[in-house]
Order: sequence, then C-alpha cells, then structure tokens
Amino acid sequence: MKDRMTKRYVAEFVGTFFIVFAPAALSATAHRSGGDGSLLSAALVSGLVVLAMIYALGPISAAHFNPAVTLGFAVAKRFPWKYAAPYWFAQFAGAVLAAGASWLLMGPGGAHVPSDPALFLRNIGTEILITTLLMMVIISVATDKRVSSAVPALAIGLTVVVGVLVGGPITGGSMNPARSFGPALFAGGPALANYFIYLVGPCVGAVLGAVLYEAMRLEGEHAAGAHNELFEALEDIDHPEPDPSQATLL
Repeated sequence: MKDRMTKRYVAEFVGTFFIVFAPAALSATAHRSGGDGSLLSAALVSGLVVLAMIYALGPISAAHFNPAVTLGFAVAKRFPWKYAAPYWFAQFAGAVLAAGASWLLMGPGGAHVPSDPALFLRNIGTEILITTLLMMVIISVATDKRVSSAVPALAIGLTVVVGVLVGGPITGGSMNPARSFGPALFAGGPALANYFIYLVGPCVGAVLGAVLYEAMRLEGEHAAGAHNELFEALEDIDHPEPDPSQATLL
C-alpha cells in the first residue's frame, strides 16, 4: 500500500514540476533571441504541458497537479481527505523545485503579479471565475464513467489555454496555487506580496466549480471518484477485503 501511494505522490510531484517549469522557462527566455513572450504562447505552453502530463501520469495519480483541484475533489467527496495533505505537499514541492530549476537554467521569470495590484476584488474575482470554469471541466470529464479516457487531457488542457488567455492580462491566469507559489518564492517582492490572490482565488474557484457541478449532475450512477477509478482504488486500500485464509474459526 505504501509503495503504491508513494508512486502517486511522486507522480504529483513530477507532473506539477513540469507544469510549473514549462511556462516559467518560457517567460524567462522571452527576451532572448528567438524567445516568445506573447500571451498566446504562454497560454499554449501552459495548456499543452497540462495535457501532456495528464496523458503521461493520469493513470497513476489522477493528475491533479494543482492544490486547488485536490481541494475541489475532496470537498465534492471524489477524493479522500486523508490523502489531500500528501498531495498538496508533493504539488508545492514540485512547484518550488521547478521554479528553482527555471531560475538557475533560464533566469528570472514566471512569477505572477496582477497588472494593477490595487484592484484586489477584480484580481481575486478573475482567479475565482477562471478556476471555477477549470474545475467544472475537470470534475465533469474526470468523474463520469462514460467519458473516454482520451477526453480529459484534451478538455482540461484547452480549458487552461482559455483561462490563461482570459485571465492573463489581469492576473496572469494562474488557476493553481502551486504554479504561482514556486516562482513567487524566488521572485519575492510584489509576486510574494500578492500571493494571497493566487492562493485564495483558485481554492475558492475550485470549490465553487466542484460544488456547482455536483449540484447539476443528473445521473449519479455514472459518477466515479476520478478517471481510472482512483477514489475506488484508495477506498480499497483503506478498507481491504478480508483474507479468507486469515479467518478465525469459532
């Protein structure tokens, strides 16, 4: 059991690492010859790396790669609370290491700072709404047994692209507390001072998206804990079937 859970935590660490490293590295190299600092490029890189990591690691950990998503699943009772903290630790650790690697190899970049920090409600509201959209898409494609396994990565990756395009000019379009924390930790200053927006906004949005979708769900019998039945697998770990060979004769 411990070995299987460790592999899931490692998958969350690795997936979050690359989800943070790719857009941070793109940002860091934007000013160099051949670099591209456009919003469209940032959106595409962010969405495509999410898509790739879901395809690669989704069968192992269900590919949360985002503390807000883990929170949303847990609130919706699609992920056991007892595993939330280890997932969060793995995600934040991956994000910090990725930001450090990006800064070391590519230079400074990737930190999220609102375009106008004084407009607090606009900034946090933007993160709430785009994360609500993201979480609704995630929980819909990841917890319906009728959805093909090829669909979640594409749907979620494209939604990340939309979120960055919409929220980018306002907040950078984070939707992920770990994604913002790693670069902010190295950038300090305004990025770290405004991190509250990128922690609370996505977490509130993920909970809203999960609760809203669960309220609209029509056919509960088709619901699953996550794609690849992670919830059921974890429940089996927590409550294993008794071994008949160990039964005590009365």
